[in-house]
Amino acid sequence: MGLPVGIAEALERGATVVTGNQRAARELRQAVDRRNRARGMASWRPAAVMAWDTWTAGLWRELVVEGRVSEIVLNRTQEHAVWKLVLEAEEELATLRSVESLAEMAMEAWKLLCAYNGERRLQNAAVSDDSRAFRRWARTFERVCGAERFLAQAQVEGVLRRAVGEGWISGVGGEIVLVGFDRLTPAQMGLVEALRGVGVVVEEMRLSVGESASRMLIGAGDEREELSVAARWVRGVLEERPGARVAVVVPGLEDRRAEIDRVFREVLAPELEDIAAREDGAPYEFSVGRALAGVPMMAVALDLLRWAVGALPLERVSGLLLSPYFGMVEEERGARAAFDAFELRKARMLRPEISLEWLIVQMARARRRGVLTGLLGRLRAMRVVAATRLAGDVERTHAEWTVRIGELLEAAGWGAREEDSVAFQTRRKWESALDELVTADFDGVKVGFGKALEELEWIARHTMFAPESRDAPVQVMGPLEAAGSTFDALWFLGVGDLSWPMAARGSSLLPWQLQREMGVPGTDVARDAEDARRMTERIAWSAGAVVFSYAKETAEGRQRPSPALVGLGLESRSAAGLVHEDAARTSVSLEEIEDGAGVMPLPDRVVHGGARILELQADCGFRAFAERRLWSAELESVDLGLDARENGTVVHTALELFWNEMRTQAALKAMPWEERERLLRECIESALSRADSVSVTAWDAAYLDMQRERLQRLLRQWLDLEMRRPPFEVKLSERKLDDARIGPLRLSVRVDRVDVVDGAELIIDYKTGHATPNEWLTERPDSPQLPLYAVLSAGPEMQGVAFGLVRAGKNMELKGYAGRDGILAKAAKMRLPLEAQVDEWRRVLVQLATEFQEGQARVSPKRYPATCKHCAQRVLCRLDVSALEEELEESDGSAAEVGHG
Repeated sequence: MGLPVGIAEALERGATVVTGNQRAARELRQAVDRRNRARGMASWRPAAVMAWDTWTAGLWRELVVEGRVSEIVLNRTQEHAVWKLVLEAEEELATLRSVESLAEMAMEAWKLLCAYNGERRLQNAAVSDDSRAFRRWARTFERVCGAERFLAQAQVEGVLRRAVGEGWISGVGGEIVLVGFDRLTPAQMGLVEALRGVGVVVEEMRLSVGESASRMLIGAGDEREELSVAARWVRGVLEERPGARVAVVVPGLEDRRAEIDRVFREVLAPELEDIAAREDGAPYEFSVGRALAGVPMMAVALDLLRWAVGALPLERVSGLLLSPYFGMVEEERGARAAFDAFELRKARMLRPEISLEWLIVQMARARRRGVLTGLLGRLRAMRVVAATRLAGDVERTHAEWTVRIGELLEAAGWGAREEDSVAFQTRRKWESALDELVTADFDGVKVGFGKALEELEWIARHTMFAPESRDAPVQVMGPLEAAGSTFDALWFLGVGDLSWPMAARGSSLLPWQLQREMGVPGTDVARDAEDARRMTERIAWSAGAVVFSYAKETAEGRQRPSPALVGLGLESRSAAGLVHEDAARTSVSLEEIEDGAGVMPLPDRVVHGGARILELQADCGFRAFAERRLWSAELESVDLGLDARENGTVVHTALELFWNEMRTQAALKAMPWEERERLLRECIESALSRADSVSVTAWDAAYLDMQRERLQRLLRQWLDLEMRRPPFEVKLSERKLDDARIGPLRLSVRVDRVDVVDGAELIIDYKTGHATPNEWLTERPDSPQLPLYAVLSAGPEMQGVAFGLVRAGKNMELKGYAGRDGILAKAAKMRLPLEAQVDEWRRVLVQLATEFQEGQARVSPKRYPATCKHCAQRVLCRLDVSALEEELEESDGSAAEVGHG
């Protein structure tokens, strides 16, 4: 859209145009520039168009220059510091670990009070403990500010109002046009009335495209359909009118930003699905920025600063190693990823936190350290700066700390290798955040590095960053950001009665009755409804074609159109009738291919992976092929303490050591209880020796002590169960078979234990998780370890297979099948005699082994979608997993939980 006629005429009269937000001011200035270029003008003065905050800041500067005021207007960091100072002096808050969040709440409450002219009314309105406490804090805040000649930003409008009345401001001009204000706050209205009182013409102008606007209402089935239809409608508008400017207005935009980006990318810019495509080529952009701390380049900077003085969680260190913003050179990229996947994540640690010093030592020992010399040099340089410039309890000014922060980041090689426009703007925003940190020296208080870093993080969390607008044809924005702008077409998402208008909230620190009397949003239903109606009407008239939409079904329940739409004369249309798919664009020719074998068979050698290979093949041929032939492995995650697999290994090892010493049930029964407890403790200690070797903190030691006690109780109960079994002798424990043949496969497997019971052999597989013998009786068994061991050990001596469920409580038991009585205290019923069952297992396992050896990689999950839920190959397989969560919710069953052995 061009420059609105009313705005153009006002500017030609010499008026100053003041907008409700920075976005509207920027767009109006750009419209002026476009019009002047179209007129052939070579140069012109900048248009007198500015946002309210910029305009009032100019008026304040005039007062300062003329010596009319002497107060220092606090920026948000400085005001936050004053509020923290006030709260830290409160004895009642001495037990709080940090008053930062409370200071932020107090600052917002004070801002609300000032905006609604309620400072003086607070004194007689406090009725609750919270409001009385805030009244006390507010008095202290005012005393501190008065003594130091400070002024909160929210109080500027009140001072300007008085200055206008005194005749101290001369540069206001003869006419002011307000654009994009749905509702002025009382403080803003007071300044406006003061200006009118001294003869300034102040006009509120509502931009509109006229009565010819087309306005429709769409009711979609759900939010997914609503967003999809909106994206296709926007695409249709752009295809029909290539030069059109389109707005997509979304209440609560930040919560839906990722979803909108995904759908718009798919519909409006499918070429950006290429991972190498540049993001700045999208035909849409979000007008609302995001917190600076969440921008990847900034998040890396903050993590590097934290890392210099303390340990970081493994996942954060992993992110740093792979980040292009941390001293990255192309030659190291692959080596860094390999170090992260195969060395860092496999290092044993009880607390998955990594210090800078620890990583330097590990990397110096790494197999690929020769390729990582650049990174290792960066780490060592960081260590030097951290030790000489950041360490210790020395307190300095914030300005001094910003210098040292710069030194640390320079040593780390922080920043983009090839700085494009967005990276340049990001760095500039970071520098402005550091400049704001320096302003925290306003009170002359020196702080330690940790405190300075906390303040920098606070600034980064509260600084919004959005790259300069590319003037993309599609602007995605919130309802407030749309104020003061006009468009060719507009789609307003989410106007159901459960989502629009959005719930307004005041402050929990202010008395509710006072907020209601002041007219704060969220305290009067009728007033809030009128505000929403006025805002909705403004949006309805801001474009030539407007579509309002809502989802009939949402997570919160079924909804109807918002009452705020009443009286707009909307034409109801169906989603299907509004958007017609272009068959030529959406249809593709399909080619059918045989999805089966097509790869070389495995060579005749031992394949590492054991029975897990057969388990994966039973789950899904493609998963087995991807994980065990393509080696598409999922990155390991490191848990706090011992994970389930490690716990299982400790149990295995402790029992192996115990039975290597004990050998028979008779010896177990004959051993005195105290002696048995001593031997069990020794076995547990040996099993935990590896974990104990990496215990470095008091937490580690306490955790291992707890594990020792837990294992002692668990294995004591297991041995009690063993003594109630029929008499047995342990023939072998943890027997490794290096070349076990099953069909065409040669595997390396380990048998947990083989007992001799009444002359017959019983194969036992320990499980610390859930397991049941029923898992063995299908064509695609869940846990084929014991059937495999039975097949490999087949003979007249083998008369039983069983899970040893080493689990606390009533689930602890020996559970399986036996060929005759007396082998197991309680054997499960079998459909076939054991010998015939072993033959059946051999047939099933040989079939799975043959499929794997031949490379049969069909995508055929055993139980879709449960089998796919935790599969790491979902990015590679050809199933449509986009609706996986939905199908999982609707699924009656779920995958069997398999314990760790």
